[in-house]
Amino acid sequence: MTNPHLTLVAPTTVIGTVGDRRRPPHRKRNAEVRAREYLTDAEVNRLIVAAGKNRYGHRDATMVLVAYRHGLRAAELVTLRWDAIDFGHGRLHVNRAKNGSPSVHPLSGRELRALRRLKREQEPQSPFIFTSERGAPLTTAGFRKLIARLGLADRNIQHTVRYTELAPARFKNFWND
Repeated sequence: MTNPHLTLVAPTTVIGTVGDRRRPPHRKRNAEVRAREYLTDAEVNRLIVAAGKNRYGHRDATMVLVAYRHGLRAAELVTLRWDAIDFGHGRLHVNRAKNGSPSVHPLSGRELRALRRLKREQEPQSPFIFTSERGAPLTTAGFRKLIARLGLADRNIQHTVRYTELAPARFKNFWND
């Protein structure tokens, strides 16, 4: 027995083919967006300072320092283990991603001090150098998000600094025209 009050209606929307859909705009080339593909020492130092103000400031600042000094990809950084560091000779053994050749890098005194402190304070202990608060290794996505947040924080700091660096007498005779 059918209900006379219910009738089925065919959908009126038509789903188009793949060729009918609009494609998203192409990504601009890096050269069109920015003049250079690297950060200067001063810019990296500003990122390190900004990282030091986070909840896990020392860990984050050390991550930025080590990644910059050794040219590490995010995947190479987050997979670093304590057994890759030779504290006695100040060396870091790096296993490169993307079929790169493994290499040994010298560690500066600043890096050694930062890594020793990180190892002392790491809780819970882990074979990985850079871990989350739960002891799991940080992810590449987590590191990328950290860098994005630091870049925004640094940019906001720079706008504030530029504003406060205006000459104090710049508007001295503004109302006396």
